[in-house]
Amino acid sequence: MTTLIQKTPCPYCKIKTSVELPKNFAPVYVWCNSCKKKFIVERLAEGFQAMTIEEAPCCSDPDCRELEMGGSDEQ
Repeated sequence: MTTLIQKTPCPYCKIKTSVELPKNFAPVYVWCNSCKKKFIVERLAEGFQAMTIEEAPCCSDPDCRELEMGGSDEQ
């Protein structure tokens, strides 16, 4: 099993949304089933946190994190 299914309140509308938490602790984007907005879920040492795209630090935003950590294939 590579993921863990949890429910969390959407940080925008507060309606509970199912999320798949990856084993590797990498932050992931989640789409709210109710308001259809995208937010970020990040695993912690104990539990996880959900945050809006606007409030997330770069290291918690999957796209920004990839750019900052040199995730490109340029040589």
